[in-house]
Amino acid sequence: MNKITYFGSESEINEAIAILKQHPTLEGMKEPDARLLIQKLIDEHRIKASILVNGNSVWSKDRILGNLERIIKHGTLYNEDQKKPPILSQYFYQFLSLACGSIAHYDIHGWIHKYSTLEHLKKFFKHNEFGKRVLDWIPTWHTDARVIVQQIETQLYPFESYMRSREEPTKVKRK
Repeated sequence: MNKITYFGSESEINEAIAILKQHPTLEGMKEPDARLLIQKLIDEHRIKASILVNGNSVWSKDRILGNLERIIKHGTLYNEDQKKPPILSQYFYQFLSLACGSIAHYDIHGWIHKYSTLEHLKKFFKHNEFGKRVLDWIPTWHTDARVIVQQIETQLYPFESYMRSREEPTKVKRK
């Protein structure tokens, strides 16, 4: 049985519960499958409440990839106008520090100080703070995070992603 926990305002939690209740088999699903279904529901219904399965956050793919598009467009994670919030969203920062093998660096501003440009972000996804590719750092059961990181890699390294997709094991026919 999956334990599903909600955090947010009362109205956000009630909305999330109502949406997830429409899928009564969710709690009995294998965790990797449940995580992908919840991620889909979060994005389809723009659920604002944080949803955890067995104590671990389920991440919105749309929110993170939308923020990544802004970062790619600007080429930086910070905003030139220091009076405005950083381009890196708090949500994406939490994903990086909780799911991708990064320490928090005190807060979002500390993280941005360490990884201020798109090039720094690219290097981080190849070698996180534990020396691993971010995708290799994330456990296989954390399917929602893995899907997001695969998409991030596709956007950050389009040529490499294309080449990986072309690599299929050749089958030797035997007579």
